[in-house]
Amino acid sequence: MKTRMTETFGIKHPVMLAGMAFVSLPKLVAAVANAGGLGMFNSVANTPDQMKGIIQEIRSLTDKPFGVNVTLFFPNAKENAEVALGEKVPIINYALGKGDWIIKAAHQYGGKVISTVATERHARAAERDGADAIALTGLDAAAHGGETASMVLVPLVASRVKIPIIAAGGFSDGKGLAAALALGADGISMGTRFMLTQEAPVHQKIKEVGLSA
Repeated sequence: MKTRMTETFGIKHPVMLAGMAFVSLPKLVAAVANAGGLGMFNSVANTPDQMKGIIQEIRSLTDKPFGVNVTLFFPNAKENAEVALGEKVPIINYALGKGDWIIKAAHQYGGKVISTVATERHARAAERDGADAIALTGLDAAAHGGETASMVLVPLVASRVKIPIIAAGGFSDGKGLAAALALGADGISMGTRFMLTQEAPVHQKIKEVGLSA
């Protein structure tokens, strides 16, 4: 399936692995990338000294595009982003902070940047700053969601910005992807669904409960 998301990031399927702390680790990131999606490593639990080795590990597991998520609100985030930029990671995904400097640095080596936002105002700001896409997080998401459900937020923001939208929050299968595309998004981000995969470092009992829901 071709969408603006697949064309922008050079992937086969318009599906992104959400950058989940302690879950979106190299093995899962590479598995998603090798399957044609966009694997996103979460760096919140890592130090800058660890980041270079982690990026090298991901590259040893896949030759497909992947990304690094940095939540700028947290300690070490700026330094982790600088390491990712220095290693020329193909895609940087930033959240909870001003990322214009990340966009500028990534574009210098041909990298792409996704800004995670939860409001129309922040979506428009990310577009002005030069972000290549936004991950639009609805109330349905487990992480940094806003106050508006995805089914309302996605069509609203799609009418306000021109860059690709990756819808996040409440999406877990092909039906959800079809719905997101119909609402004006260019792909989806999934977190909980990927937690239930073989490659995710999550207890088997949790996976079984999730799969039976």
